[in-house]
Amino acid sequence: MRHDAALVIQSQLLSRIEALQGSCATLSLASLCDQLDDLRGFARHNGFEAVEGLASLLESVVAYNGHRQVALTYFSLMLEAAQGDATPDSARVFLAAAALRGCR
Repeated sequence: MRHDAALVIQSQLLSRIEALQGSCATLSLASLCDQLDDLRGFARHNGFEAVEGLASLLESVVAYNGHRQVALTYFSLMLEAAQGDATPDSARVFLAAAALRGCR
């Protein structure tokens, strides 16, 4: 039963990321930041630290610079993070991947 609940939560997270990924080009910056904040909170509440960190960093980048083009890279990393097994170091690994891909 617990495994089924975890799969439902993971599916909800993936759906949220994919929906944001698909609509990020048409959202206002304020709306995108609000939705990223909601995504970050959902990820934190459910133990997806890597997704939480990436959403937080993307929210900061978009709010500060308005660079939506980097959003697609972040969403790709979030999908990978949400699909993988959470380990204590996974958040650092995905944040390092974002830095290596030039997402600043």
